[in-house]
Amino acid sequence: MPVKFLWDLRYSVGDEVIDSQHRRLFDLGNEMQNIQLPEVARTIMNLYRHTREHFDTEEQHMKVIGYHELDQHRELHNGLISGLNSLIEKPVDSVAGLERLKTFVYDWIIDHILNHDKKYFEFYQEKIKRNVTISKEISQ
Repeated sequence: MPVKFLWDLRYSVGDEVIDSQHRRLFDLGNEMQNIQLPEVARTIMNLYRHTREHFDTEEQHMKVIGYHELDQHRELHNGLISGLNSLIEKPVDSVAGLERLKTFVYDWIIDHILNHDKKYFEFYQEKIKRNVTISKEISQ
């Protein structure tokens, strides 16, 4: 069964840079729909490079805002990178293997954005609200 990434507002975390990077992950996931077996390694490498860049951006943002679950979130990121490393080490040489790869990428990205990235952005939005409230109280 082919998988397709369709971006909509429920995937938005409210940050332009992070949302842009997430949309790029969707694009890379969709590029996998049309790849042939000889192109798998190149596609995985593109996904790997963008994912590393995205994770670095996201983790830096979490550090700046003081996200209390940064270490756990970083472990999730490391899990995906390990999974991608495993895929790079073992060539995907069958249609069934290619479908497993596509499903792995799809499931991981969707779950990660909806369940984990949204959680840290809810923390961030709540922190902004508290700081705005505190600033208003101080000025009165």
